[in-house]
Amino acid sequence: MEVPGNLGCYKDHGNPPPLTGTSKTSNKLTIQTCISFCRSQRFKFAGMESGYACFCGNNPDYWKHGEAAGTECNSVCFGDHTQPCGGDGRIILFDTLVGACGGNYSAMAAVVYSPDFPDTYATGRVCYWTIRVPGASHIHFNFTLFDIRDSADMVELLDGYTHRVLVRFNGRNRPPLSFNVSLDFVILYFFSDHINQAQGFAVLYQATKEEPPQERPPVNQTLTEVITEQANLSVSAAHSSKVLYVITTSPSHPPQTVPGSHSWAPSIGASGHRVEGWTVYGLATLLILTVTAVVAKILLHVTFKSHRVPASGDLRDCRQSGASGEIWTIFYEPSTTISIFKKKLKGQSQQDDRNPLVSD
Repeated sequence: MEVPGNLGCYKDHGNPPPLTGTSKTSNKLTIQTCISFCRSQRFKFAGMESGYACFCGNNPDYWKHGEAAGTECNSVCFGDHTQPCGGDGRIILFDTLVGACGGNYSAMAAVVYSPDFPDTYATGRVCYWTIRVPGASHIHFNFTLFDIRDSADMVELLDGYTHRVLVRFNGRNRPPLSFNVSLDFVILYFFSDHINQAQGFAVLYQATKEEPPQERPPVNQTLTEVITEQANLSVSAAHSSKVLYVITTSPSHPPQTVPGSHSWAPSIGASGHRVEGWTVYGLATLLILTVTAVVAKILLHVTFKSHRVPASGDLRDCRQSGASGEIWTIFYEPSTTISIFKKKLKGQSQQDDRNPLVSD
């Protein structure tokens, strides 16, 4: 017979025994009386031999003398002939958490047993078990055994944070085969009155944690940094030619797609291509305008050097002429006013040379 909390059957050569804590003998020994005795002495393990001997201890190497077949530990307990209590030179071991009235659980999965299990639960029991698995999205419960016959005896599950009763089961309201609770902290409560004892319950819980969402890979530059870098390049180029150009929009794109506007939010994917397209367009436009300005300035400078600007005294002697053969030259210099002078044709008389800015 498989009993909950059974760790197996092991050999005992007696020097030393598998469990070296404390021991006792009783002609009324049961599995639960031995477990309760060892638990009261704060030991993790309880072992029974020959039907009447109880051993306790915390020895992690209880298996050091070797494991034996389960059939070699089938000597009946003197206090309950339906339970196995070891054998001659064979000890059957149990975890003392089985049958405890209360406890704290934090493992992803475990089994909680009613008090005094596998014996019938005692009367007047009030027990609490906390099941807390941080980060769990829900906890799955499965009552593998439920033997409560009195409607006054009950098992409840409570919200660990608010202590609100989630479900209640008793002799008239049996639990479903399994169910989920969407919490990571649950309290299991048991109550028994003073009549109608029964076997109790065994409930398996299993917590589930959802995998955290995968973080997006970090981007080397944010959109703001890209736009700022482009603006700095534009300002530097404009300063080199003493001309500052401000690009506001593109003829092929609507105004709401301009980088930096509130309706244009950064994102992974297509937005990255839009930023790259604006970068190429802006830099190409800036380059064309800058080269055009520089070439125009050079041409104007060459023209200005090749012609002497008339003095103000000479301008007074000039006469206005409406002849269609006159040539007018416009000189442009950044940050200065525009001056217009007439170029005298070969063979034109001195009397026709008048200041075009002075009327008759």
